[in-house]
Amino acid sequence: MPMWSKVSGVHLSAASPDLVLGHEHASPPTSCLSSDALLSSPENTHSDTSIDSQPVPQAQQSTHTHLDISLFPLALTHETNNGTLALMDESDDLGTNVSNTELQEKISSLEIKLKVSEEEKQRIQKDVELLMEKHSILEKDFLKEKEQEAISFQDRYKELQEKHKQELEDMRKAGHEALSIIVDEYKGLLQSSVKQQVESIEKQYISAIEKQARRCEELLNAQHQRLLEMLDTEEELLREKIKEALIQQSQEQKEILEKCLEEERQKNKETLESAAKLEQDAVKDIVMKAVEEERKNLEKVHAEERELWKTEHARDQEKVSQAIQTALQEQRKISQETVEAAIREEQKRSAKAVEEAVRRTREELIEYVKEQKRLDQVIRQRSLSSLELFLSCAQKQLSALIATEPSDIE
Repeated sequence: MPMWSKVSGVHLSAASPDLVLGHEHASPPTSCLSSDALLSSPENTHSDTSIDSQPVPQAQQSTHTHLDISLFPLALTHETNNGTLALMDESDDLGTNVSNTELQEKISSLEIKLKVSEEEKQRIQKDVELLMEKHSILEKDFLKEKEQEAISFQDRYKELQEKHKQELEDMRKAGHEALSIIVDEYKGLLQSSVKQQVESIEKQYISAIEKQARRCEELLNAQHQRLLEMLDTEEELLREKIKEALIQQSQEQKEILEKCLEEERQKNKETLESAAKLEQDAVKDIVMKAVEEERKNLEKVHAEERELWKTEHARDQEKVSQAIQTALQEQRKISQETVEAAIREEQKRSAKAVEEAVRRTREELIEYVKEQKRLDQVIRQRSLSSLELFLSCAQKQLSALIATEPSDIE
């Protein structure tokens, strides 16, 4: 049994998580029976003797502690429900391509569970309010009885004091020695009777505390086992859901990457082809314009000086054709080099884009897994911290109750 469940030798029970889930409805009757049994015990002891009625505050306080404990899992289960809903929302945000039908089925099932838990919570709250009203009525009756008993004890004490004073006066008149002997005997008798009463009350308190401790220990063990089983099942379900979501997301991202790569390749091919065509058309237009202009100029010159420059015209024509060929060759080389450089740059860019996309997807998957682990750890820490806080409060209440009972007896 864990150390946090032990509180100064008394084991306190936390309420079963079945109260909120509403599967078997077993815990509310148990709490009601235990509270009724605890409330019936002080009435039986009070009906026997006036001295035996003094352990009743202990039993009522234990009943109050048990009722407070039974209220605790409502907040805990509500918190776990909120945690699971937050996890489902995050998984739905990450898996954007999950079918609408599956999401609607999950949402409807969660809403049904929430409605059932709310109805169970309201029913339990009504039962708790009824028990608290009964407890307050019994507590008022008990306080009235105790006040009446205290008044009767005070009256009796005053009568005894007056009687004792009268006896002292009579004894003083009779003699100081006889008075001292009688006073000593009377004090001894009073002390012995008080000691006997205190011992009997202490024994009754010890037996009642031991019985309550055994009951609390049994309830705490059973409820702790149930809580551990529920946590294990929830953890397994979450792991399976996370694995399925990761597999689906990786497949979807692979498909998206393949589509993007195919589109990028197609775009690169189209842009390269269009650029090459445009470059060739531009070069052809420039060359044709230059040739046309040169022809016009040469025709004018030949028309003016055809007779004088026939031989030079042939030479110039050969030079022009050679220059055109060299220019065309140089232009082709330049266009090929520019096209190859553009293709290499585009390939580098596409490779870098693919690597960056793969790296981002890996980082996103790693961050998602880390976030899921962190959320699971936060939920566990919250539940454990709330349990520790509740047990510390219960320990303080018990210590205060044990400390106040001897003063009330005196």
